[in-house]
Parts: sequence; C-alpha cells; structure tokens
Amino acid sequence: MTRIAPIALALSALALCGCGRDGDRRDVQLVTERFFTALQRDDGTLACAQLSSDTRSELESQEGKPCREAITGLGLRGARITRVQVFLTNAKADLADGDSVFLGFTPQGWRLSAIGCEPQDDKPADRPFDCSVQA
Repeated sequence: MTRIAPIALALSALALCGCGRDGDRRDVQLVTERFFTALQRDDGTLACAQLSSDTRSELESQEGKPCREAITGLGLRGARITRVQVFLTNAKADLADGDSVFLGFTPQGWRLSAIGCEPQDDKPADRPFDCSVQA
C-alpha cells in the first residue's frame, strides 16, 4: 500500500505537467498569431505588446524610432504555425514559410524574444538562426 501512494502521486504530477505544457503551447501559439495579425492590420502598438521588454528596447535602439513605428517597417509577414516547442521558460514557433520566432516566459506571460528568424544555410540544427530582431 505504501508503494502505490508514491506511484499514484508521481502519475498525478506527470499528468499535471502535461496539462501545463499543452496550455503553454496554446499560449505561445496565441501570442505568435496575435503578433502577426497585428502586423497585417498595421497595428504596431498591439504587435509591440507581444514583444518582451528587452526585444522592444533592442528594436527601438536598432531602428531609432518607437517600437510601434519600427515594427511595421520591418517587412515581417506571418505564416501558418507548423510546430510549437516549449522548453521550460523558452519556446519556439516554426512557421510554414521556414521562419521561426522565439519566446520567453515573462511576468506578463509568453512574449516574443526574437522575430524574423531564419536558419543560417538552411541547417538550424548545425547553425544558429539569423533574426531580424532579438533581445
């Protein structure tokens, strides 16, 4: 009887972890979709709200203008999300056009930390991504 309780507790914990993981994947997908939808609507304010504060600062520094103006001038286009991977407090969403975005978990929830990312030499496993903006 004493062995069954720890096993049941461990299985319950694993089940809860799985639910959290699915919730995280869903949240990552929603933030990514919200970002690209905002860009399609030329809504720089909403698009910037999906970025981490470090990413917003980096974009403003790079472009020399407020995020809401800079983000719409990057020429980023969205595509269907084909895969979402969550790794504790970081995530990656792959898009149908071959690009990817990276996200981090912040006090405000999941936020984009790198956008417009393309694998260098089409070998993401061997080489890092080249991103339009990253924190």
